[in-house]
Amino acid sequence: MTEESTTQEAPIPHRVTAMEMGSMPLDPIYAWSIVLEPVDVLIEQTSDFIERLAREKAEQEEDWSDEELERRFLGFFKRLVQEGTLRRLPDAEPAMGRQILGPHRWLHAQRIRIDRLVALWREEDGDLTQTGESH
Repeated sequence: MTEESTTQEAPIPHRVTAMEMGSMPLDPIYAWSIVLEPVDVLIEQTSDFIERLAREKAEQEEDWSDEELERRFLGFFKRLVQEGTLRRLPDAEPAMGRQILGPHRWLHAQRIRIDRLVALWREEDGDLTQTGESH
């Protein structure tokens, strides 16, 4: 064995790209078979909500249980439908939705997003109150 194969350096933090964020499903169809439209608005609103959750996590330095995170996301989607921002269509067949990821894995993907954002902000300037002004 060479020294190179036994020593691993910590990965260098980098800015999370749109491609990386886009590669993890944001659409709740993959968790609960919930069909919401228009999809472009859904993705934009969900991305913004994840950023708000990341700010909250960074400021309070606490994590949420799966149950709490699920409650927050389902409440968020319900609110967008009630406000008229999104339309809820009939739920998808499980094979087209829930069976692809399911709630646990979908929530795990969102936790990864949240944690990456918090790490990015801390790396960039260490002061979360100065980052992420609304756009």
